[in-house]
Amino acid sequence: MPGPLDGIRVLEFSQIVAAPFCGILLSDLGADVVKVEPVGGEGYRQSSAIVPHEGKRFQSLNRGKRALSIDLQHPRGRETIRRLLPQFDVVLHNFRPGVDERLGLDYPTLAALHPPLVYAAITGFGTRGPLAPHGATDLVAGAYSGLLAGDVSLDAAGAPKSMTPASSDYMTATATAMAICAALYHRRESGPGQRIDASLLQSALAIQDVYVMREPVTDAILREPMLEQLDALRAEGRPFADQLEARMTFRWAGAGPPRLYYAGYTCLDGAIVLGCLTKPTRAGARRVLGLEGEDRSDDPDFDARDPSNVALIADWKRRIEAQMRARSVADWIADFEAAGVPCAPAQIPEEMSEDPHVKAAGFMAHLEHEITGPQQVVGPIVEMSATPLEARRAAPALGVHNDEILLEAGLTSDEVAALRTEGVIR
Repeated sequence: MPGPLDGIRVLEFSQIVAAPFCGILLSDLGADVVKVEPVGGEGYRQSSAIVPHEGKRFQSLNRGKRALSIDLQHPRGRETIRRLLPQFDVVLHNFRPGVDERLGLDYPTLAALHPPLVYAAITGFGTRGPLAPHGATDLVAGAYSGLLAGDVSLDAAGAPKSMTPASSDYMTATATAMAICAALYHRRESGPGQRIDASLLQSALAIQDVYVMREPVTDAILREPMLEQLDALRAEGRPFADQLEARMTFRWAGAGPPRLYYAGYTCLDGAIVLGCLTKPTRAGARRVLGLEGEDRSDDPDFDARDPSNVALIADWKRRIEAQMRARSVADWIADFEAAGVPCAPAQIPEEMSEDPHVKAAGFMAHLEHEITGPQQVVGPIVEMSATPLEARRAAPALGVHNDEILLEAGLTSDEVAALRTEGVIR
């Protein structure tokens, strides 16, 4: 059955993560997504590649698409793109700021050629402000936005480490796909196309909602004292690790019950997390752990900042940790699930394709790559009953659809052959 975007065609100029993953989402929805690459291929094709041009990372981020390999630095290459343009509904790119104008692929130029066009641009810092001209990767956006500080992940030297997965990349991709769908709906109802701008920084800020948000009452208790302490530590030249430790002191103090039951613990043979965010589930965890009647942290008058309560919380934490270490993950999971406590074993991603629940839920899709053979990929991110989504094909080999795409657009066989002879296409 056709997907909800059946008949929509997307011309994708992309590399690395954000725009390629957006293209996957649109393809799963049924759109015909054509990925445009340099004649030598996107650089990410070689990322940890065992087979030349066919790195697993590239394949994971470009399934469901057709491939057009063309030299955009060559005038004939840009002319060919302009000839293709009327066949497409959407242009998607994550060029570094200024590259689209230099190539003649900016929105004003393309919209003048094809007014119904929906044009989506992904940048690092957005289109306004002093950093707008700068490029950024997920790591840069994560550091600038504070996302890395929230992750509290430092290397041996005390410097922030990159996050895995690349949160702002994937969030930006998802938000851009949402906006493209909305723009297509608006175009159907009202006629004109439009420009969409998304940025890694905006996405990184959005998923930190409460920490970036300003609210005077809570801020007076938590944010302002924390910032004063951070300023003092910076003035003293104290390391980043000390600054993060100071932030954590204020981040949770007075912000509801201590996170004893929304935390990870080491067990006899692995690790487990508890995900209790409600009074009933915390009560269930206390029953399992023998703290019922003793832990009063859900009482309205319990003040987590009181020094005596800080000592109590630390003691409860130590006792929980000791209990957890004495039994297996499976034993704890059984007890917590029986008590209605949200919990899960801490697993590694390489195990998940064979996880019994993942398999039973049908989250994996089976594809066949023309060069590297059979593969399993994570399928569509959502399900729809009337217009099913589908992982439609494996990532394309470099330039494999050149002739097909160009002939569809009205070029003759002789024109395609001439482009190949001139080195404009692969």
